[in-house]
Amino acid sequence: MEKSSTKTSSILVLSSICIDMRTLLNTIAIFSFLLLYSCENNIASKEKNENREESEVNDAKSIKKASWRNPFMTPMGVDISRIIRGYYLVGDFDKMLQFVIYPECYESEEIIHLLRKSNWGYEIKANNLIWQNDSAFILNIKTTKQQTIGEEQYFGKIVNDTAKLILFPEKMDLFPYFGDELSQSPCVLKENIDNVEFYYNKALFLPKSQTSLEKIFSFLNKNRDYEACFIGHTSDEGDAAYNLKLSIERAKAIYSYLVKKGISKDRLTYEGRGLSEPLYSNTTELNKAKNRRVEIKLTRVN
Repeated sequence: MEKSSTKTSSILVLSSICIDMRTLLNTIAIFSFLLLYSCENNIASKEKNENREESEVNDAKSIKKASWRNPFMTPMGVDISRIIRGYYLVGDFDKMLQFVIYPECYESEEIIHLLRKSNWGYEIKANNLIWQNDSAFILNIKTTKQQTIGEEQYFGKIVNDTAKLILFPEKMDLFPYFGDELSQSPCVLKENIDNVEFYYNKALFLPKSQTSLEKIFSFLNKNRDYEACFIGHTSDEGDAAYNLKLSIERAKAIYSYLVKKGISKDRLTYEGRGLSEPLYSNTTELNKAKNRRVEIKLTRVN
């Protein structure tokens, strides 16, 4: 009996040892796996951090490298939109236009006139740069209007190694970009409004104006996200009160034509400025003819 008991005890001891060994081996295996997993994670995390740091360094270099080709950081230490607005605020329009692209059908005098009458008095600061094709770019702009924070986008291009913003002279707000402005040339609209002519000293259209009026109607009928304001101007012949009245009546004539064609009154306004805002000095008949005009200003409503 003693031998049998001793043998049984030995077997139990060996079994216990085997179980402990298996447990130990499993524990070692699990520990090794966890250690390996932790090392791999640390390596991956380190590589990820290194890549991120390298990316941040590259981004920082690209942003901090001041250049006239860099819309986000010019040699003046600010983005191109703030340089343009700075010249606007001090009325140095000649320098401002060095960094502005506008349609070739507009003369610089016309653009400067629009700038003088525009309202760009709110604070702006670029917070993002998006490159497009063919050296074009979009600047995301943070705006502050009467203590209200907002966002705008400005569209620009690199021209002769200089970042420039595109100005949209047909719009009430000259720089904000909505994405559809480049689908048609503003020169077409300008050509048509310039070709609307009136009988001398009257608010009656000359017959040759009919084609241009139809095209203006077609534009507004197609682009229903825009409201239009027509602004009449005259030369300096005659007294101020008479010219103011004539300028209002001519702008109203276009307004009335479009309403009769089906454009909603809610989308149209008109006003007159008389002789108070000449584009050119009234010293020649050509200049006087250019000063007699009706302008159209578009405002996006959606």
